[in-house]
Amino acid sequence: MRRFSTSCVTVLWLGVMFSCGPAPRADAGGVEAPVPGVLSTPRRLLPYVALEDGRVLAAGGHDGHRTLGSSEVFDPDTGRWRPSGALRTARRNHAAVRLADGRVLAVGGSNGVTVGALASAEVYAPDTGTWTPVASMGEARNDPTAVLLPDGRVLVAGGTDVDLRPVRSAELYDPAMGAWRPAEAPGFVRGGEGTAVVLRSGRVLFASGLQAELYDPVTGHWEKAGAVGGAAGTHRLGHTVTLLPDGRVLVVGGTTSRAAQTAEVFVPERGAWELVASPSVPREHHAALVTGEGAVLVVGGEHSTRGTLASAEQFDPARGMWTQAPTLHEPRGEAGALWLRQGTVLVVGGVNELGTLATSEEYVPATCVPMTCEARGPACGVALDGCGATLDCGPCVAGALPGVEQGP
Repeated sequence: MRRFSTSCVTVLWLGVMFSCGPAPRADAGGVEAPVPGVLSTPRRLLPYVALEDGRVLAAGGHDGHRTLGSSEVFDPDTGRWRPSGALRTARRNHAAVRLADGRVLAVGGSNGVTVGALASAEVYAPDTGTWTPVASMGEARNDPTAVLLPDGRVLVAGGTDVDLRPVRSAELYDPAMGAWRPAEAPGFVRGGEGTAVVLRSGRVLFASGLQAELYDPVTGHWEKAGAVGGAAGTHRLGHTVTLLPDGRVLVVGGTTSRAAQTAEVFVPERGAWELVASPSVPREHHAALVTGEGAVLVVGGEHSTRGTLASAEQFDPARGMWTQAPTLHEPRGEAGALWLRQGTVLVVGGVNELGTLATSEEYVPATCVPMTCEARGPACGVALDGCGATLDCGPCVAGALPGVEQGP
């Protein structure tokens, strides 16, 4: 592995071996103890969900040959994946949301029998490890977007139907009633797991396709969010949408050449998009998440000319700059990335030129040293300290040089 400064991130690799198949079995017929960091089967095309107790759920997906119905759970205390209850319906390209009561709702996707799409939904109970069917959605949806609203309901929007045509509709699931009801339809085609985030105001930003939209759970209405194509003026698919600690939203990459090489932020207070520094590596189908220091870690992905990527980098929202992070041990696109309770980042599954992956890797961030006003140079006002908190550098005086004390 190439080495970089430990001031960014150090790496601990849990997946000590590459596996394109199930975990090994003992000759005597019993199942050997799971290999640390290795899934029981390769997985891609699924959402990974962090459970309330700190474990991680992997349910369904695709192993490179078939759609999966199996589930397994990662225990950060042991570093091992262990089997859990199977889905009632095998599915890939589905959406999954952790409900307010800790259960997990899985909706839609495709079962792989035909191209098709599923309307079915089911709920996972972490305490028993079992899945229970719930009411089906009003429409079948492959690759929909789903998000938990502040009031505990789940909003599901977009996706494609059984004929791969975009579904321009939305619906709401009420866990208390166990029922779905239609929601106002978005103005534009929506879709893609992880392409919606809840803002501080409670509204939901959906950023995919050419036009971003905002959904207001109180009024039930949609409205446009900024200009068509955003600040980059491009269509976004295969990108990431990340809520920043300061309330803005970072969008990175995508399948078009313009999208792959650009990043932009949405500023809710102004309802506008702004371009930020471009990442050093154009990418799509990557993973992104906010670190404990308030930066955004972007890992892996794919590029049309470079193939599957092992590179990783971090975006600092306070400075608007990208810095290189240690590379992954294996190139991987369509991987999952989640924060674990002990402060490490789990990167799991995905695909590269050798096939679908069963291995996991774990990033161990270095201890963060907060930025000071003095170290920032001439500065005033409130800013991020680089460690997930804010830094107050005093009032800004109009007409004066920042950081220079004014006389009487």
